[in-house]
Amino acid sequence: MRTSLTRMAAVVALAAALLTPAASTEAATPAVSSTAATPVPAASGAVSWSVEPAGEDGAPDGRSWIELTLDAGQRVEAYMRVTNRGSRTATFALSAADGYFTEEGRFSMLPAGQASADAGTWITLADSVTIEPGASAVVPFVVAVPAQATPGDHLAGVAAGVYSERDGVAVESRIGFRVMTRVTGELAPAVASTVSADYAPSWNPFLPGRLTVVVTTTNTGNTRLVAQEAVTAAGPLGVAARSALPQGLPELAPGDVRRTTTVIDDVWPTFATTAGVRTSATGVTDAGETASATAEATVGTPPWSQLGVLLAAAGLAVLVLRDRRRRRERWERRLEQARDEGRRAVQAGAALALVVVLGLGVPLATAPPAAASATVDVDITPRPTSSPFATLRPAPATGSDVDSDSTLARTGAGVPSALIVGGLGIVAAGIVLRIRG
Repeated sequence: MRTSLTRMAAVVALAAALLTPAASTEAATPAVSSTAATPVPAASGAVSWSVEPAGEDGAPDGRSWIELTLDAGQRVEAYMRVTNRGSRTATFALSAADGYFTEEGRFSMLPAGQASADAGTWITLADSVTIEPGASAVVPFVVAVPAQATPGDHLAGVAAGVYSERDGVAVESRIGFRVMTRVTGELAPAVASTVSADYAPSWNPFLPGRLTVVVTTTNTGNTRLVAQEAVTAAGPLGVAARSALPQGLPELAPGDVRRTTTVIDDVWPTFATTAGVRTSATGVTDAGETASATAEATVGTPPWSQLGVLLAAAGLAVLVLRDRRRRRERWERRLEQARDEGRRAVQAGAALALVVVLGLGVPLATAPPAAASATVDVDITPRPTSSPFATLRPAPATGSDVDSDSTLARTGAGVPSALIVGGLGIVAAGIVLRIRG
């Protein structure tokens, strides 16, 4: 627990140093040592101080941190200015350690209990410095790059701190700034990205779902980078494509890893959706240093709610078609039944007519035939005409000339009744056969 609180206090104090300006006061002389010192107890009372880069003359030069470009094996001297802003004399422990960026992009140093392995070991400075109230001390320190140092950017920090106890708990407070060293040589800016995605469908079939994309970006090169990610999502063959607004990443030191989460709304389920990311990075100190990377991941996006609607619609269509077919079959049965009843009625009527005809025809067939005679009186006496050229034609007869009985001719004999009955029977039989056919 003591170690955790110590680390927490150190981080907070170091971050505050980057925002606290220094006052210009008379300098004090530090005690010089080749190794970092353990924080020493502060004098009783409130302790307030600031740390900032300085020039050889000890005056602040306006820098927030120190940027160095050195060859392997080269060494350089730099200066830090420590100001006691409290009301009592205080002794500050001086330290150097490897630096790193947090997930939020804030710079920090390894805590005092953790050994450095990179640029923090290149810095040599005094163990501690004692400063009067309101006074400042200019502390020189040496950055010596090993001959075997790899090209690229290396992060470290220097700090001044105090050690105190509060309610029996040891607290280490440090304030400092970064020392960024670039070792010359072959620079290779590079990034790598990986993607994972998760889809949350909407149970409303008329609304799209939501795609959550997690991108892990790693600075695999040897230079500090600032990067930007562009996340997209699309179904098969690029259908229903969506994209999120590009987002920037905090500064990445070599080896740093950043994880970001992007939520894309209005993603329709297309059975499979591909989430992709394109990461573009540029150098912090040189915009000409560029790197890029792409990555994709496919996640299943089954349209369950939409399929449910389609199945329901298909089931309803099947029920409607089946009902229509049943209705049609029922009407066809009724129609066929009516036709059968009509045929039977016609057959019964035809049979009844045949019986009636036969019943009436038999008595007529047994009656004797009636004799038929005709008497024709012809007057062949010629009549004179008024002109020899007149057409010979018989004069119209008058009632006195021709007897009414003489103009009426009666010819033929009676038709047998059997012939009539047979003909009607044949007609009735034909009607019955026609109806059945």
